Amino acid sequence: MSEETHKTGDWSEADLDLVTGDYFVMLAKQLAGQPVDPASHQRALRFVTGRPGGAIEFRQRNISAALTLIGIPILKDFAPRWKLHDQLIDAVDRQLSSRPGLIAAAMRPPVLFTAREPLHLVEGPPPVFDPDQLQPSPRAEQLIARFDPAGRDHANTLLAEAGRAAVLAFEQRRLRDHGRADLADQVRFARAPGDLPGHDILSFKPTGEERLIVVKTTPGGVGTPMALTDDEDALWTTRPDIFRLLASSGSGEKGSKSKV
Repeated sequence: MSEETHKTGDWSEADLDLVTGDYFVMLAKQLAGQPVDPASHQRALRFVTGRPGGAIEFRQRNISAALTLIGIPILKDFAPRWKLHDQLIDAVDRQLSSRPGLIAAAMRPPVLFTAREPLHLVEGPPPVFDPDQLQPSPRAEQLIARFDPAGRDHANTLLAEAGRAAVLAFEQRRLRDHGRADLADQVRFARAPGDLPGHDILSFKPTGEERLIVVKTTPGGVGTPMALTDDEDALWTTRPDIFRLLASSGSGEKGSKSKV
């Protein structure tokens, strides 16, 4: 199809469903550790929708943003584009609702737990917000509420344990790299009697001061809501000098904090 015959203007529901459905086909392959060829998929989409490649990529990046909001991994080739229209949100909702197994696969993707460095760690005090992300629309908020990414991540014990184990190893390695093997040997999970409630790991600065670390793990990325419990929020409020939040993500991108 020549450039002159490309469609312009608003997207139809059918075309959005085609692009969104194709995105999920590629995502299922990525989650299973199978090769994905976005170029061949885009050639097919250009043919069936009549849309230029740039317009299709914009929609794919919009889909990445919508999936990030609900804590689902995104296609690596399409960074989130935070200009979300309700029509696109509707298409994501329809397509995701027709694929009930996708969220289950997204929460325990084989590639997340078999990679040598499966989790990307980002440290910062709560709240951790991405400054480029637009405030979700009421329709996007409905999507977030329906799929409840913060609650889903909290209930995913396998994902949470993987995140805590990654942070424990990271803290021990960080201290040894600073020549403090003595402190690295003292880094531990916060499960001993007398530990302050509201943190997951007791660690230290190289100078010896304590670091009380809360670990939040999500398969999502930028913009995925993360929740602090009452104990975590109280610890942050009373001891911000030693409280640290480490977000561990399978997508290599940090999330934002919400309150539960």
